[in-house]
Amino acid sequence: IKAVLGPIMRLMFRTRVEGVENIPGDGPVILAGNHLTFIDSVIMPLTCDRQVFFIGKDEYVTGKGLKGRLMAWF
Repeated sequence: IKAVLGPIMRLMFRTRVEGVENIPGDGPVILAGNHLTFIDSVIMPLTCDRQVFFIGKDEYVTGKGLKGRLMAWF
């Protein structure tokens, strides 16, 4: 998914990643987005070379409508 969606997302959205050189190659790390929109949750894993896991309120992934379905799938 990342190989297909990554280039598409880079064309659709102008992203700016700061401090990527500070992300260690292994071990624990916390990535914090400013959450201007829910799309942060899609873009962050695509711009990071590591596997990304999310924590958050249950309502975030069980929401109604298209946003809820997309977040539950992702």
